[in-house]
Amino acid sequence: MGNLIKYSVVLPCYKEAENLKVLLPELQETMKQLGQAYEIVIVDTKEAFDETEQVCEQYPHVKYIHRSPGDCYGDAVRTGIQAAQGQWIIFMDSDGSHTPAFILKLIEKATTSDNLPDVVIASRYVSGGSTDNNFLLVSMSKLLNLVYIKVLGIKCLDISNSFRIYKAEPLKGLSLKCQHFDIVEEIIYQLTSKNHSLKIMEIPFSFKKRLHGESKRNFLVFLYNYLVTLTAFAARRFLSLMKK
Repeated sequence: MGNLIKYSVVLPCYKEAENLKVLLPELQETMKQLGQAYEIVIVDTKEAFDETEQVCEQYPHVKYIHRSPGDCYGDAVRTGIQAAQGQWIIFMDSDGSHTPAFILKLIEKATTSDNLPDVVIASRYVSGGSTDNNFLLVSMSKLLNLVYIKVLGIKCLDISNSFRIYKAEPLKGLSLKCQHFDIVEEIIYQLTSKNHSLKIMEIPFSFKKRLHGESKRNFLVFLYNYLVTLTAFAARRFLSLMKK
């Protein structure tokens, strides 16, 4: 492998040491198959709450860093983007819901497809996709996705799944403000705002339940932030359309 890093796999973490014990060896084996230089960036909390750093030290190509300036998910994403050195940046969850081997499909579509896409999303909601979440969670997720897509005019069925591959340069050029999980939608919104011909590809993916531990999402905070963010994005889009 050359010295130039081709792929950066970024995993925001919050008390996920037990899950990383399973994910990191699988990730290593997956990335080795590519025959390209890579790095795995683990973005932990500001202060360590578990043995995540010690787990990371057991594996090569793993960069362990702390998010900054705060402890929110948005800070983890921004820190990961800034730290990533690859030409492509892959984001995935660290709870086991995103299958490491699926990265090969994301990379294949991003680098070998006709009419190469700018973003490839592991989608639960295109034909062939699925999720292990219960009916209520799935229904709410689909509703949120539908509202975001319709209001913002983004051609994408699963705008809220963070398992994606991006070209690094445009991603690093964004000024992301969201503090919580709504930053996942903000990325797509900002990319499409800067590049109206942005090519988004979705490929079917089976979303799994987390391996260990409990979800860090507070439902009321989650819903509130999504609605506030949607309102702000919709207002910006309206003003932009009015100027044309």
